[in-house]
Amino acid sequence: MSSAVKDQEIAAEQKRVDVAYARLEEMREDAKNMIKEGYRQAQAGTKSSLVDRDAMVHQAALRVQALNVADDGLVFGRLDLTGGEARYVGRVGVRTRDHDSLVIDWRAPAAEAFYQATPEDPREVIRRRVLHSRGDKVIDIEDDLLDPAAADGLTIVGDGAFLASLARTREGPMRDIVATIQREQDKVIRAPADGTVIVRGGPGTGKTAVALHRVAYLLFRHRRRFGSRGVLIVGPNPRFTSYIQRVLPSLGEGSAALRSLGDLVEGVTATAHDTPELAALKGAESMARVLRRAVTDHAPGAPDSVTVVHAGVVLRLDRPRLDRIRQEVHRRSRGTVNTARGRAGELLVDALWDRFVEVGGLSDAPDTKRKEFAANVRDQRTFAEFLAAWWPVRIPLQVLRALGETGRLSRAAGRDLSGHEVALLAASWAGDAGPTYQDIALLDEIDQLLGAPPRRRAAVSDDEDEDPYASDGINIFTGERTGSGEPQMRELSTTIERMERSRRVDDGVEESREYAHIVVDEAQDLSPMQWRMLGRRGRQATWTVVEDPAQSAWEDFDASRRAMDAALGKRQRRDFALTTNYRNSVEIADVAARVLALAVPGARPARAVRSSGYEPAVTVPGDLAGAVHEAVTTLLDQVEGTIGVIVPMPGKGRDLRDLATGFPERVQVLDVLEAKGLEFDAAVIALPEEVAAQSPSGLRTLYVALSRATQRLTVLTTDPGWRDTLMPPA
Repeated sequence: MSSAVKDQEIAAEQKRVDVAYARLEEMREDAKNMIKEGYRQAQAGTKSSLVDRDAMVHQAALRVQALNVADDGLVFGRLDLTGGEARYVGRVGVRTRDHDSLVIDWRAPAAEAFYQATPEDPREVIRRRVLHSRGDKVIDIEDDLLDPAAADGLTIVGDGAFLASLARTREGPMRDIVATIQREQDKVIRAPADGTVIVRGGPGTGKTAVALHRVAYLLFRHRRRFGSRGVLIVGPNPRFTSYIQRVLPSLGEGSAALRSLGDLVEGVTATAHDTPELAALKGAESMARVLRRAVTDHAPGAPDSVTVVHAGVVLRLDRPRLDRIRQEVHRRSRGTVNTARGRAGELLVDALWDRFVEVGGLSDAPDTKRKEFAANVRDQRTFAEFLAAWWPVRIPLQVLRALGETGRLSRAAGRDLSGHEVALLAASWAGDAGPTYQDIALLDEIDQLLGAPPRRRAAVSDDEDEDPYASDGINIFTGERTGSGEPQMRELSTTIERMERSRRVDDGVEESREYAHIVVDEAQDLSPMQWRMLGRRGRQATWTVVEDPAQSAWEDFDASRRAMDAALGKRQRRDFALTTNYRNSVEIADVAARVLALAVPGARPARAVRSSGYEPAVTVPGDLAGAVHEAVTTLLDQVEGTIGVIVPMPGKGRDLRDLATGFPERVQVLDVLEAKGLEFDAAVIALPEEVAAQSPSGLRTLYVALSRATQRLTVLTTDPGWRDTLMPPA
């Protein structure tokens, strides 16, 4: 086909796109005017006017946001149907003022054929056209002819829209693949909303993109159901969540909560990974029992005895008797540790009365009544001070730090931990280092056991109320003082602000934050304790779980599966397998597959569908730093997009993440765990032999690292044997 014909087709599509953009601008102005109208109505000064304002402004602001993100490539598809209709598909729906359709939202049923039609089942589609745009300008088009017999008069451009899109450069933040979703992926996206969807597939099969598109689809089709309680998307680390954060807004959705496993608990953030041995200990199911014993133990610094006086009789309870009372409180209490202080006070008074009877107090004060005795004891300052110190309001981080004391952890460990394991764990919690990713799940478990501290209703400051984890001016996780503690008037302006609160505490009654739908990416790496943390956020939720068991870094995979099953509950599950590798070239996929065969014998890799013509380079350099610098310099000339330099995990006092410095921002240096879920146009893998040896699952981790690149791959090893493993001689 001549370029002139193609240019004519692009110009014709541009005219239609221009009409859609003009109408989009009108819709944006209408939404902005609705915001102004909402604020105008609030001038009435009544409570109902404020509520009306909140609702109107919130909905209009969401509409403006959705329309704004549609600016980049508003229209990306066209369907020519057997009835003569030309149907355009885009990021958001656009209608004329007379309600005639200009662009169909990609999530609408009318757009399903764009993704599901095939030559075997064209679904009344003659030609499917993909429009490639930069901003509001159409720069290229690609056609698929699905029904040649009905194609009279249609001009066909290109030879396959999807494969052409695969070779395009990746940007830093992950972009949506909404224009190139294939049929097996579309089945996942549009699966029924009831129940749980499990998506399995190897690297590059589009699992993450499919999960995010499913979120956008559910919010579009079931707004009231999923929008009211919210959607939570959980990724492995902040790099990953930053990487994908543009996808949902670009699909017309911005209401989902995006979190990493390190910041799921408000008030504390993880910045480091544990060693594999420590991670296995902290993530094990048995830690739930250890932590339960820890929160019921004698608090650090708590007094060992209490002494009161009644009717001239001195009464004392020693440590053994106090310990028995503590055990009885926990046995009887149906609530949490922090809310059981009242019950503890009652049992202490009971024990003191029994002691009063034992020592013959009734003989010295024969008219003493049990009720008068109790009132007198409670009024004594020494008793009140003792109760506050003996049963203090505890915070999760304090409990975890206290387990840095070997003796205390040994008592909590029972038979669940060996002496070596106790020493290893205690050392990790004894210092001042910040919490690790596995610690976050432990803090959440402790928080569940402790419960919220009692809260004085009249002394809640505005600053404190903004922090759902502050009580009486104290952050319950860090112990830091927040706010002034002075009562103030406040206005809570929107429902979304209330939804963002993880917990609201009022007089010891707590309401945990639960979601309507939860998406878990890289689920194969979650420990049992992390699944427990997620399960508390989705007791009534539906789920989308994305995983590749062959990539799992978790040794006791069966334990992780049991915990996952408990978290997901008994809802119906639908399993989907993605089998096509759209990310890697055939050349790169072959190298990764050789490592997969070592890591998981018998595993079948996803099928790569394109060849780049560029064979990976595997070399044995004498100077690693110099070789990395040279490799990156070469790749900067060869690719226009991102370059990832992937190194082993830090250890033994060495951190290789400073190997590549002084390069442009599109060059990123990260360790193998930070690279999880990411993709780059080119990748440099340093020291694969160290990655493979760093943990029992090291080969799987190396397999993941080798599958990050879309176009070019360079591997630098100090072991000639690894060169032959990755690129065997012809």
